[in-house]
Amino acid sequence: MVDKRLLALEAERRGLTQDSEIRRQVRELEERLTIQAMLAQEEKTVGAPSDAEARAHYQANLERFAQPERLRMARILVSVSPGSPRAARTEARQRADALRRRIIAGEPVAKVAAAGEGPERTRGGELGLLSRGEFGSAALEKAAWALTRQGEATPVIDDSAGAVILVLLERQAPRVPPFEEVREAVLGQMAPMAQRRVFEQVLARLRAEASVELPVQGASASASAGADTVSQH
Repeated sequence: MVDKRLLALEAERRGLTQDSEIRRQVRELEERLTIQAMLAQEEKTVGAPSDAEARAHYQANLERFAQPERLRMARILVSVSPGSPRAARTEARQRADALRRRIIAGEPVAKVAAAGEGPERTRGGELGLLSRGEFGSAALEKAAWALTRQGEATPVIDDSAGAVILVLLERQAPRVPPFEEVREAVLGQMAPMAQRRVFEQVLARLRAEASVELPVQGASASASAGADTVSQH
């Protein structure tokens, strides 16, 4: 903070605070910030949407809140560094296959995942809920969606990170969550529309109240401002 102040004082000593371009940018920044503050005040007076308004928006836009079918997955990774020789990948596949056999034998997924090397090993292998297009690669996605039973594991999959096994923990059918579950998302979607409405209302009011002087078309540039403008309300 001290260094910043010293630099500012030196710039002022050199007269840069009077530079026309700098002063223009300062005026524009001040104008933008004060407009934002004024609109924020207007938004506070309007208040948040009522519960009825939020529910109406939810009902009118159910497709926006619909959730596709999703899979809750666990991953067990035996990592291989990029550029490793084929022998390293072969060894990783063998280790991953041994871990897969433990899953098939009924050992808890979290325990087997702890023997893996991905960051998910600290949370029992959990990757969370994934829908189509969120698996990172076509091979992983295809193998995951082929699983049909809870606890079922994919074959070992070659991935850029190494040798991977995916385990199906849960399959969630497509659904539209109830309003209570997505209330915050509904309000988030409504916020930009409310802000736009406030902006248009303020602008309409100011236009109606203001006296705007416009140059008379064809007037000489050298004529006086009083003779060359008209008032529009």
